[in-house]
Amino acid sequence: MKTVLKCVVIYIVLTIFFVASLFGASCIPSEAIYRNVKETADVMLEEGNRKIVKMPYRKHEMQFDNYSDALMINTIYSVDSNNPLESALLNRKNYIQGITKKIEQDKVGELSSSSKYKYHNEVGELRDLVNGEAEESFEYARYWHGYIILLRPLLTFLNLHGIRILLFTILFTLAIALFYILQKKTNIVIAIIFEIALFSVEYFYLGYTLQGVFIFLIAVISSIILLTRNDAMLSKAPLFFAVGMLANFFDLLTVPMVTFCFPLAVALLLNEKDNKTNTWKDIIIEIIKLGLSWLAGYGLTWITKWSIVDIVLQRNLIEIGLQQITYRSNARSYSILEAIEYNLEYEKIIIPVTLLITATITIICLKKNMFKNEQYKLTNMLPYIVIAVAPYIWYALIRNHSVEHSFFTYRNQIATVLGLNIFVHRIVIELSKKDLAKKKEKSSIEAFKNEVSVNKEIEENK
Repeated sequence: MKTVLKCVVIYIVLTIFFVASLFGASCIPSEAIYRNVKETADVMLEEGNRKIVKMPYRKHEMQFDNYSDALMINTIYSVDSNNPLESALLNRKNYIQGITKKIEQDKVGELSSSSKYKYHNEVGELRDLVNGEAEESFEYARYWHGYIILLRPLLTFLNLHGIRILLFTILFTLAIALFYILQKKTNIVIAIIFEIALFSVEYFYLGYTLQGVFIFLIAVISSIILLTRNDAMLSKAPLFFAVGMLANFFDLLTVPMVTFCFPLAVALLLNEKDNKTNTWKDIIIEIIKLGLSWLAGYGLTWITKWSIVDIVLQRNLIEIGLQQITYRSNARSYSILEAIEYNLEYEKIIIPVTLLITATITIICLKKNMFKNEQYKLTNMLPYIVIAVAPYIWYALIRNHSVEHSFFTYRNQIATVLGLNIFVHRIVIELSKKDLAKKKEKSSIEAFKNEVSVNKEIEENK
């Protein structure tokens, strides 16, 4: 009951914060951000909707999703500071007060686009918007668009280049902090595994794209909080509840489960260290408890946004939102195997390479007599297989989204890299200890045989 009460308090406080912060950011006049938005539009126009970056170790190239970034900047600039609450809740794009003639409400399916273009062209629409050409506007109220509270103020003094540099700096600093704390709290190999997992999904490139970066910021920051918190702070379940709420608030359904799986791995490692989960029952209960806490925070935040819009602005967003979930789950009859295959294609080379690196580093550390006191049972290993499999369960459930957006949903597999590498690290340690034990046993037998042989020879000489 204490945990539930804490979650209720967190829900109320964060919901008030979400609405108030969006209202406050929406009060900033668009004139204050016009110059930097225009410079941002020029950069995106030069780069295109999909800026391609060739990765030498990957079959598929990496894409900077300027398509989504342009939509985000468009939504930020389309805020009407004279009607901040309405703007904060409806999240329109292509909107200029007094110029826009047609506004289309949110509906099931893909977000509509300007009839000026034959195909979706978010970068083109952003350019038109800053040039004062925005006759058709479209509401995107199904999401909170929480990024507005950070990016709108930033755009008053930074353009896209400046924001990218700032985000990269923050990501890099957080990665170093995570590594330092992990190697203090666990061991050097576990710290390296977390960094390998970040590298495997181009974490350090995420500073150059606005879409999806907030998910990784939340994942890493929440992990650092788990590692550094003291007993007086929030227990794990309320923390995961809050993380689920924040993931829904800031994200446009990119890879939200990363904010669950990444800190979950940290939580399990800490529980082992504190001897809080010693049996299968303990571990299963812990995973279910934290999973339900995260899911409750994530789901309630979404339903809350729909409910507020329906009550305040008389939309039918709850029904649309529920229909959209069905659409994203099974539209166009994509099979489960297709959804998994599309995403696995990005990581099928990376995953075995990371496992080889982890095994090698672990063996080197063993030769230096590290991990002497570490012992792992099966109960300490299999939970990380659960984490590793989680992305493929997500792909199976959200098939449409996972196939059509696989160029960024593949990053869910950071959980796969993380879980499998921790598992391999521990398997290598246990196999090494068993091998060492066998060698000692063999050596003892040989020593015993030699002693018997010597004694026999002495007797014969006598």
